[in-house]
Amino acid sequence: MSLTEATTKRDALSTVNGSDCDAAAAAKRRKNDETTTTTTNVRALARRRCDVEVRLTQNSTAEKNRIREHVLDYFERKGSVEVLASNAIELERNEGNGEEEETMAFLRKNCEKITFYFDDRVEESVEKTPSLMFYEIDFRVHVHEINEDGAGEEREDDDEIATYKEYALPCREFSEYWDSLYFDDDTKSRLKNYAQTALEFGNLNVNASLVAFNRVVLLHGPPGTGKTTMCKGLAQKLAIQMLDTYSEPVLVEINAHSLFSKWFSESGKLVGKLFEKIQELTEDEDTFVFVLVDEVESLAAARKATGSEPSDAIRVVNALLTQLDALKEKKNAMVLTTSNVTEAIDVAFIDRADVKVYVGNPGHKARREIMMSWLTELARVGIIDRCPENYVGVDPSGKLEKATEGLSGRALRKLPFLTFAGINRNIGDGPMKLEDFLEAVYEKATSEKREREKLVLPKK
Repeated sequence: MSLTEATTKRDALSTVNGSDCDAAAAAKRRKNDETTTTTTNVRALARRRCDVEVRLTQNSTAEKNRIREHVLDYFERKGSVEVLASNAIELERNEGNGEEEETMAFLRKNCEKITFYFDDRVEESVEKTPSLMFYEIDFRVHVHEINEDGAGEEREDDDEIATYKEYALPCREFSEYWDSLYFDDDTKSRLKNYAQTALEFGNLNVNASLVAFNRVVLLHGPPGTGKTTMCKGLAQKLAIQMLDTYSEPVLVEINAHSLFSKWFSESGKLVGKLFEKIQELTEDEDTFVFVLVDEVESLAAARKATGSEPSDAIRVVNALLTQLDALKEKKNAMVLTTSNVTEAIDVAFIDRADVKVYVGNPGHKARREIMMSWLTELARVGIIDRCPENYVGVDPSGKLEKATEGLSGRALRKLPFLTFAGINRNIGDGPMKLEDFLEAVYEKATSEKREREKLVLPKK
């Protein structure tokens, strides 16, 4: 072989080998890119959702996007965040120097309160509170102004009783409702997850004839357990989180007893007229309407045949069911109902409720949370001298927890007021020692249970 031929062959082999090397390198790069993309996607999918609710001050003029930027900047500078069901940014505390303090100063000036909530469907560690890095969290920042106006009332002709109240959300009255509720189980997260799913299905225009959902909720259980408060708190929370889609959410609270007319057969017509007004509200695409029917058994009593002519109560149930069927076609409406006596409710209404959630008296964990909340508040205003950091410091023997067993959430919330009212002591006497106050609470809880037993037990 000549030198020229050898050189030509060598160059050809070099070209082939070079091409193979380039191809191999390119393939490796593609594989690395795919791996990086997959890792990024997995990380994005695995990010834990955190809803941040930012309540603006009444005199704030800052743009909402600037507020969001500063809130995210706060979390990014913080680096890691503890995964708690709910937590708040301490606006009054100084956070570092320079740019960090500028961020806090901006937030202090424009924000009344900043609370953040993690999706608590995932079990949290009881030994140590887990933390996540900033990039591991999917922050949803909801900036809102609070409505200071009270409820507007609607009356039927010259009736002295209002047929319903209308609240513009989010409103001041409901602002602390959701956070004031404590349960031993995941009642709050289940209810919130249902509501969010129902809204998402509606926004996607899922055909309700093929995938049935009515956006009707029924909370049932004994009196005083927080059913109505939970409905109002849920409406407030959803309203805050949907402001980008529905800028004018409202809650319509129906007075069920006002819909029964003194004129025979007129009650069903009153129900129809009321829901016609609600339908009119839903015509505005910027409005989402929450309809609250407390003690729904008043309107949806179980129907019983009473001769050839239907009674007025049956006409009311029929009218209510008809209106619910019409309202489910509106994706910007949700019906929230409560009941103390579910056995009195018509089965057709129960069947229309997507979720039926039992709300009972608080368990031991919930009672601890409730008591810690009012001890913290009493210490803040100076009625008692201090509040321990945790419940162990409040009730080491567990006797107070046992004494409050069986009390409703409402009764437990009243306990500190009734305790102080029964003590021969004036507010002006200064803070009461924690130990003395807790002993008085124990005595009051014990006496309250005795009095309740006398009310419940039949006389002999």
